[in-house]
Amino acid sequence: MQHARLPNLILAATLLAMSGGIAHAQSGKVAIALFGPHPSLQQAVDGFKEELASEGVEATYDEGNVNFDRSLVPQLLNKLNAGDPDLMLTITTPMTQSAKQILASRDYPIVFAPVTDPVKAGLVPSWDHGAPLMVGASNIPDFEATVDFIEKLLPDSTRLGILYNPGDDSDTSFVERLEPVAKAKGMELVKIGVDNVNDIATRVRSAKGRVDALFVPASSLLQPASAAIASAANPIGLPVFGSNTQTVDNHQMLGALSVDFHRVGVNAGKIAARLLKGEKAEDIAISVPSPEDHVARISAQRLKALGLTLPDSLKDCDCVAE
Repeated sequence: MQHARLPNLILAATLLAMSGGIAHAQSGKVAIALFGPHPSLQQAVDGFKEELASEGVEATYDEGNVNFDRSLVPQLLNKLNAGDPDLMLTITTPMTQSAKQILASRDYPIVFAPVTDPVKAGLVPSWDHGAPLMVGASNIPDFEATVDFIEKLLPDSTRLGILYNPGDDSDTSFVERLEPVAKAKGMELVKIGVDNVNDIATRVRSAKGRVDALFVPASSLLQPASAAIASAANPIGLPVFGSNTQTVDNHQMLGALSVDFHRVGVNAGKIAARLLKGEKAEDIAISVPSPEDHVARISAQRLKALGLTLPDSLKDCDCVAE
C-alpha cells in the first residue's frame, strides 16, 4: 500500500470521524533533502513548512544539505531515509532525480520543489499526474512575460544570451522553452553552456559583443554562483537578468521577473498536506506557478551603472530596489 507508513497521520482523524468529531491537526515526520544553502532554496523550504502548519499538520523535521556537492547526495538521502520519515521534500532537480533512484524501494511519498520540468527530468509521466510516491511543485516561469520584461528595460536588444548547464534537465528545459518565445519576439537566443563552476567567469566574459543581455535560469549550478556571474558581467557592462529577486536586491543583476520560491514552497506544502491526509501522488497534478506567483524586481544601481532609465511602463511597478 502506498501509505502503509502513514497510519499515525490519519488515526486521530479516523477515530474522531467515527465519533462524529473533526480532526484539527495531524502529525508526522518530514525529511528535507536540500541541495545546498541558498536564500531562494530556503524560501521554498520556509514556504513549505508554513503551508503544512496552516493545513493543520504538526510536522517534525529532519533536514540536511550537501552544500551543492553531488558526490554527497547518496549519503544524505540514505541518512534521511534511515530516520523513517512519513514524507520527504527534495529541493532541486538533481536532488530529486537522485532520490527517485536511490530510494526506489521506499514506501513513503516524495514531494519535490522547485523542479522546472519534472516530465523532462523523468520524474513523472505527465504534468497532469504524479508518479507513484512522487509529485511536486514546478518553478517554470512565464517565458513570454520574461522576454517582455527584458524588452521593456532594453527595447533595442535583439540578442539574448542564456547561461545554462547542458547537463541539467531543468536548464535545458529553460533553453527549449525560451528559444521559440524569443524568436517570436524577434530576438536571437544565444546559448552559452557551462558545466563547471570554475568556468563561469570565462563564459560570461565570452558573451561580450555577442549578446545585448544575459539571462540566468533558476539553475542548481548557476544560482549559487550569482556573485561570480555579476563580478564578470558588470565590469564589461553586460546587463544580466536573473531568476530570483535576491540577486537584484543586492544589485548583482539588473532585473528579474521570477517565480517566487516561497510560493513554490507553499504549493509543495499544499501537495504534501494532501498526501499526508491520504491522497495518492499519481492522483495529484504537478503544481505550476500562477501569474500571482511571479514577482518583478529592478536594481536602481544597475540601471544607473548601465546608463539606463526606468521606462514609463514600469514606473508604477513598485518593483525597484534602491
